[in-house]
Order: sequence, then C-alpha cells, then structure tokens
Amino acid sequence: MGSVFQDVIDHLRAAAEPSRLRLLAVLARGEFSVTELTRIVGQSQPRVSRHLKVLGDAGLLEKFREQHWIYYRVPAEGAGRAFVDAVLARIGPGDTLLEADRLRVGAVLTERQAASGGDASHDRPAAAVELAAALAGELGDRGRGALFYFGPAPGLVLESLATRARRVVGMHESRVELQRARAQLHARGLSHCVLQQGTLENVAHAAGEFEAVVLDRVLSAQARPVDALREAARLLDGRGELIAAEDYEALAARASGSHPLATLKAWLVEAGLVCTRLHPVDLDGRHVVLAVAQPGAAVAAAA
Repeated sequence: MGSVFQDVIDHLRAAAEPSRLRLLAVLARGEFSVTELTRIVGQSQPRVSRHLKVLGDAGLLEKFREQHWIYYRVPAEGAGRAFVDAVLARIGPGDTLLEADRLRVGAVLTERQAASGGDASHDRPAAAVELAAALAGELGDRGRGALFYFGPAPGLVLESLATRARRVVGMHESRVELQRARAQLHARGLSHCVLQQGTLENVAHAAGEFEAVVLDRVLSAQARPVDALREAARLLDGRGELIAAEDYEALAARASGSHPLATLKAWLVEAGLVCTRLHPVDLDGRHVVLAVAQPGAAVAAAA
C-alpha cells in the first residue's frame, strides 16, 4: 500500500469524529492553546488533549511550545492542510455548530487583544505603516513558499507581507506582542501566518527553509550583528533573499566613524551575503536603511 494512500486513510480515520472535525475547523483559523480550545468546543481538557493527539499523529496538526503554553494549528501548507481545507469546503459556511464555534473563536481573539493592551490596528504610527509597505515593495509581487520575519511589529508588518508567501513565520521575544499579533492576523483570516517566540541567536528552523527572511530594525541592537545575520542566512534557501531594515541613527551609533550604509553592507559581507540593493528611506520623519542581500553562491551562479 503506497504511503500517500495510507496517509489519506489515516487522515480520514482521524477526522471522522464530530469533536475532532470541530477542532480542525477551529485550528484551520490559527493557533490556539488547549485551554482556549476547551472553551471553544466546551469539552474537558483531557478529552480535548486526546483528540489533539489523534489529529497530530495523523499529520493534521502541528504544535509548538511558547513558555508554559503549547499551541496547536493546522499546518499552513502541505498534504495535511490540503486535506483539511477540502473537508471543510464540503461542510460550507452555514453549519450551525461550526458557526457557534466561530463566534467563540472571535471572543477568544478579542480577549487576546485586550490582554495584550488593545487593538493594534487602532494604533498604527505612520512610520511603521510606511515601513511595512516599503518591505512589501522590496519583496515585490513574486510569491514565495515560505517567509520568515523577526522584528518589533509582527502583526502590523505581516499583515502587509502575508500575501507574499504561502507560509509566513513571525518571531518576537515577547509573548504579549505575539498574542497581539495572533489576534490581529487570525481575526483577518491570515491563518497561514505562524507566530513563535524566540530570539535570533538560535532560531529553531531548518537550514534553507525560507525563500525570504526579513529582519526589521534588530541588527543595531545586537551585541554581535554578524552572528545574527549568519543565523538569518542559514534559514535562506539557495536563491533566497534577505531584507534588512535598520534605523539610520542606530546604525550611525554603531558605525565607529564609518558611513552607516557602509557599516550595514560590511556586516552582510562578513556574514557571507552579497548586498544587491541598499538605499535610505524617509518614513514620516524617521530615516531607515533598507538592504537586500542573497547568499554569495546564489549571486555567483546568477552572474
């Protein structure tokens, strides 16, 4: 029996149970903890956990830890996601049970926003909005398979970048900021955006996993910016692009007598990247430098 055939059998067995189908419908909308899921589907934590294990073992869910919490979601892409989307499409939007779950999901997302300090969509400094648009412009309209973002505003920026990739991973050190971003992005239906807690020192993703990496105003604050760039470069596939945005004044403070643009370019070169575009951008009174780079081997191959 072929592996694809067996995968389909496993998917059908896992999904063919009312509570598990409800959980799949909820987790296709974004990332939720077991505690949140118990509220949404109205079942005990042990029962929900058993259902989640069955779905995970069948390849229909992925999970990740964030401090003391574990979050679950339907994969952003792949065979498991395709299966779940196909099944949910057969049900349609009018099912009363799934509609009630959807309303409870909305309540959970609203509570997340309140707990993280309000609705980020109502607090959008013009410079941050312009920077998000500038980053989207650097990526262009070409679709990517996977995109990685690290920076101070994952919700706001990823809302602009989400259409540029089939799977988007946003990382931040603060769980509060991640909760804000989850509420913002998942409320807008951007379920392919994955929010994770972490630092640039050791990103728990495979080498070559992403076609684009965006570093948003983080390098100047790093004790060893070249090491952070090497870690980011490790994430890129062979022909991927890294986009780095840095405040001009912060770069100037690190430049030690050199020109800030030259400092950023030198960091990229030392990390094994070739800078293909480098230019300053004025954003509502703030000066930002945008750099686009690729792995050296990719640039040499294209020459």
